[in-house]
Amino acid sequence: MAIKPPAKTPPKATAPSAAAPVAPPGYGALTPFDKKKHAGLGLPAARNYRWALSLNAMFVNAAEFGRAALDYPLVFVRAPGNTEPLPAAVLSLEAQRNLFVDAAGQWRPGAYVPAYARRHPFCIVQLPGDQKAETRNLVCVEDGALVNSGKPLLDAQGEPTADWAPLLKMMEAMEAARAQTAAFGQRLDALGLLTPFDALALPNSAKPLRLQGMLRVDEAKLGKLDAKDLKNLLTRGELRAIYAHLLSLENFAKLLDFSLTAREA
Repeated sequence: MAIKPPAKTPPKATAPSAAAPVAPPGYGALTPFDKKKHAGLGLPAARNYRWALSLNAMFVNAAEFGRAALDYPLVFVRAPGNTEPLPAAVLSLEAQRNLFVDAAGQWRPGAYVPAYARRHPFCIVQLPGDQKAETRNLVCVEDGALVNSGKPLLDAQGEPTADWAPLLKMMEAMEAARAQTAAFGQRLDALGLLTPFDALALPNSAKPLRLQGMLRVDEAKLGKLDAKDLKNLLTRGELRAIYAHLLSLENFAKLLDFSLTAREA
C-alpha cells in the first residue's frame, strides 16, 4: 500500500512562503491560502471527491476509529520516509482504486467520510525554519480549487467570512488529533504490539487480490501486556481504539464484495 504521510500540523492562514509545500496523497499542487490571491473565492457548490479516485487508502486519526471502523478496515502503515506507524482506512484491495468514490465523484452513500477527505482542497503543512527560527505552520489550498461562488471564504478585503470558520476549526481539530494519533502509534510500536500482515483474497474465476505492507495489533501480545501498560492504554482511551481497529479488520470481506460487484457492473 503505497501512501505517503501527510505533513504534520497547524492553524491559521499566513503569508505565502518561497518554499514549495509538499502535497498530501491525492492532492494536486498546493499554494498558500492568501488573503489577496483568494479574496472573494469559495468552494464549488457541489462537493466532489473525484480527486480521491486513485487512493486505495486514506489516513485517519484515532479519534475517528469508532465511526470509521464500521465501514473500513483500519490498519497501520509505515509510509516511505517516515518510521512511525500511522493509521489508515483501506479503501480497496487494489492499487490506484477507491471503491468508495464513484465515477461522478460521489462518496458511497451511508459510509463515513474521513476528515482527510472532508478538508479537501485545504490542508495544513509545516515549513522548516532556519537555525534561529522554529518551523512554521501554513494553511494551503490545492491550486485552482477555489472558484467564484455565492459563499466566499474571504471577502473582497481578504477578511475571513462565516464560511471559513468551520473549515479552519475542522483543520485545527485534525491537527490536534493527529499529534495524539502519532503518540498512539508510537506507543503501540514501543510496546511491541504491531505486527506485519497482508490481505489476500482469492475470488472465484478472478485475479487474486493482495494488499501488502500493513501492520495490525497482535492480539496475543496484547493479552500478555503487564497490568501497568494495559491500564495506561485504558486510561488514555486507546484500548477502545485498539479494539475498534481489530474489529474493523472484518471489513476486508466487505471490500472484496464491493470489488466483485464493481467487476460485474
